[in-house]
Amino acid sequence: MKKNKKLYRFRVPCSYFYEIFANSENQARKILLKGGGLDIEGNLFLDDNAYKDAELRNIIERK
Repeated sequence: MKKNKKLYRFRVPCSYFYEIFANSENQARKILLKGGGLDIEGNLFLDDNAYKDAELRNIIERK
């Protein structure tokens, strides 16, 4: 009998870096809050150990 595979879900720590042109830090933060991840593209940054340090969140049994 073939054993069913399980689905393993991990959380990998990462950051995004954004460059925003603005007249002040306050204005830049407002722009980031309004459009970060939607209208403003950022650059993904992964630490060298990000995948090694991944946290197992849950395991889902397949039927």
